[in-house]
Amino acid sequence: MPTRTITAMVPRDNQWLAIELDGKPWLVLDPLEADRLGLQIDLPLTAGMVADVEAAALAHRALARGAVLVGRRSHARGELETRLARRDGDEAARAATDRLVAMGVIDDARHARELTALRLRAGWGPARIAHDLTAAGVANEQIDSALHDIEVAVLDAAAHYAVGARSGADAWRRLLARGFDEDVAERIIGSWFDDS
Repeated sequence: MPTRTITAMVPRDNQWLAIELDGKPWLVLDPLEADRLGLQIDLPLTAGMVADVEAAALAHRALARGAVLVGRRSHARGELETRLARRDGDEAARAATDRLVAMGVIDDARHARELTALRLRAGWGPARIAHDLTAAGVANEQIDSALHDIEVAVLDAAAHYAVGARSGADAWRRLLARGFDEDVAERIIGSWFDDS
């Protein structure tokens, strides 16, 4: 079986290494990961070793990208895994999300609570929040727990925000379209009629 040889390892501006195999660009890797894999110039690699290094590089890239994404905002495990898989493949995405879960960076229950609070502040109701959490791959028990913890005053404030200056049937339609149930709509719209 023919071997291939690492011919160059050039640092890039972003501190990663551009690695060449047989004089051609091969992959870009974090220097610590390259060291962990024992990569060095003039190292002969079999086809199996090349495949192993490529798989490790994909997994490391998915982990680094996943860390950046969860650093920007909370993600559910399923949502992040799907996003990473588009670029790095299912296996690398699964390994990256497993590691992020083990480190406590990804927590679907925490994500459900955070997204619920965020959506409520933006004037969305429980049905829409449940839809968004389901689409992100959060388990039903965690969704139910996050929605169960909503205080009535917070829910009413979200409904008032959603309605804005609307009244009557227009306000009713707006609340239902934004994921509030009829009880909330009746409570909010009824309070307007009571005040007039």
